[in-house]
Amino acid sequence: MPNRSKATRLWCRQTPPCRTPNPAIVSTGAYQTGYQQALADFAIADLLCRLKTYSDASFDTTWVALKSQEAEPLAAILIQTLTANLNGRLLAAYLDALRSSTLDTSNALSNLQLPPPATDLPTTFPDVEMPRFLYGDRLRWLSNGEPTDWGIAIGRFYSFAPHCCCWDWCYLIWLDANSPSAAWVQADIAWEGDLEPMTAEESL
Repeated sequence: MPNRSKATRLWCRQTPPCRTPNPAIVSTGAYQTGYQQALADFAIADLLCRLKTYSDASFDTTWVALKSQEAEPLAAILIQTLTANLNGRLLAAYLDALRSSTLDTSNALSNLQLPPPATDLPTTFPDVEMPRFLYGDRLRWLSNGEPTDWGIAIGRFYSFAPHCCCWDWCYLIWLDANSPSAAWVQADIAWEGDLEPMTAEESL
């Protein structure tokens, strides 16, 4: 059996035993061809390619000199993170897109093109979910342990949220003078799901 990367081992652990190729029947070349096709069908090959060329203000592949042997475990970590943090609203939106579209099931999964979600104002507006927060509420961004910004809600608006493919409340937050970003910005916006209330003691 050829030496395989962590990403390969991850794939094999998730494959039912009855589907594991038998080396006595399937040649190594055929197995590798099938494995590479699976990577392509489930867009993992695209993810690896994207990682090897990715660049933004926080991460540049060329600058950090990302190696191929680093890209594969990084892809595995990203997939595991996605699995642990599935977004129900996002899943519902894309399932709806799949069910409302005419799909050619004979095409490979890698050729599946999802239509963009509709961004028209909901027909039920203004009868939509009530906002959780009021003007004057002291709010902070959710944290995973790192310092986050906080301040007072001075406005809100109802808008389409691309990250969850649905409409949601967005708030204008006047940052506290001691908030980390207050040194260069006085106010910022945040989606309702990214905020939580602060107690009077916490805001001191």
